[in-house]
Amino acid sequence: MPLFGPPNIAQLEAKRDAQGLIKALTHKDAAIRIAAAEALAPLRDPYAVEPLVALLKDENAGVRGASVAALAARGGFRVVDPLVGAMEDRDPAIRAAAATAVYRHLMTDPDGDTRRATATALGRILAADAVQPLVKAIMDSDEGVRAAAIKALESIGDVAAVVPLIMALAQEQVRVRATGRSSQVVERAATKALDTLCDARAIEPLKTALRHADADVREIAVRRLARVDSPEVADALAAALRDDDPPIRRAAARGLQELGWHPTNDETGARYWAALREWRRCAECGPAAIPLLVTSFDSVDALERADIVAALAQLHWEPPEANAMAAHYWAALRRWDKCVEIGEPAVEALDLVLASSPKWRDRIAAAGALATLGQARTVPCARLDLVQRALGLLDGEGDDQAKRSALEAFLAEERQYNKRAGEEVSWCKCGYPAARIRKDGLQELMSDLLTFEKGSGNSRTYYCPNCDTRRATLAA
Repeated sequence: MPLFGPPNIAQLEAKRDAQGLIKALTHKDAAIRIAAAEALAPLRDPYAVEPLVALLKDENAGVRGASVAALAARGGFRVVDPLVGAMEDRDPAIRAAAATAVYRHLMTDPDGDTRRATATALGRILAADAVQPLVKAIMDSDEGVRAAAIKALESIGDVAAVVPLIMALAQEQVRVRATGRSSQVVERAATKALDTLCDARAIEPLKTALRHADADVREIAVRRLARVDSPEVADALAAALRDDDPPIRRAAARGLQELGWHPTNDETGARYWAALREWRRCAECGPAAIPLLVTSFDSVDALERADIVAALAQLHWEPPEANAMAAHYWAALRRWDKCVEIGEPAVEALDLVLASSPKWRDRIAAAGALATLGQARTVPCARLDLVQRALGLLDGEGDDQAKRSALEAFLAEERQYNKRAGEEVSWCKCGYPAARIRKDGLQELMSDLLTFEKGSGNSRTYYCPNCDTRRATLAA
């Protein structure tokens, strides 16, 4: 008979004798090894980690299972690699127990380094069933954990991660807008992971992302979808032309453009051109373009408004209401009478014409309409009334000689030249009066009848208000 029997595990456990239990881990009897490992679990003794890790190579599955349970109870950075390695054990029960330990304990460990190391290890073994736990980890409060989880998902290569990765990237964009800062580590990792995962396999997840409530998510999905080389992409991008968010519609249209997609002259085509802000091409798609043009009007600048108005006129549309948009529409068509009928809401449109129209005639007409509305403005001419009357005579009935005679009579009446004193009128090539020719042959501009722009040093450059010809630049 042997002098000493097997170790009394119950007695060692009661005494909390960690060293005795650690020694029992090497006993030849598997039942003793199992009992010792189970007894060590609640003690969480740091010296027990390495002996328990050694048991993961034990021939007995029960011993390996007890080791997994004890290491899981211990937790912490030191048990990460052993437990993740046990997820590849030959016994399915051990693999399941190790996976449970990793996902429920290590991935939620209070220590950030432990969570980060766990995510990295899961990526290293390409654990397919780790996708969902890693997806949760990409929203971790620790940016290192988020980045490690993203890299692991990239390594595993499951497109189920595409939508969560897009959401993570969108979250960084939100953080930038809110604080002015984002995690560049996370942003770069998510971008790289999406570069890897967003191929033809990712089309369906990307379509799912296009239905997300967050506009940032939808925009990223559209841009990613546009980079996938597949004929299925065009239909999804065309559907995104109906998105409520302009940047998303524009990204979809640009993606279609890069694919060499050819729009048809229907509502989809109109949405495509509207997204690209090609307003006249939009109008070529017919009446379906009208609501798109009208709703886009308030969101664009003055130059684009002019293009939208021209596109609407191309479709023979007329404004149903007397509002600011109607004023811009009628001003673009030079229907100054309609602007006056609209009243106060037309002031903005008329001011815009007065300030920026390349045609002096339009500026003069806008100034006249503003004056009629009681909104007199400083206009780029000395005598608006004289310019208006001269243009009216030039536009009147009769041949060129009759018009010239009428203009000479008007100029004499307004003392702009004196025929009796031997003065003559110098005419612009368009037939508008430009200067008086004195008896001695010298010419003097009829500045009261010309428009002008102020230059440097108080100089003024004068123009014919009828044909925009530059007449002269004079010091003030």
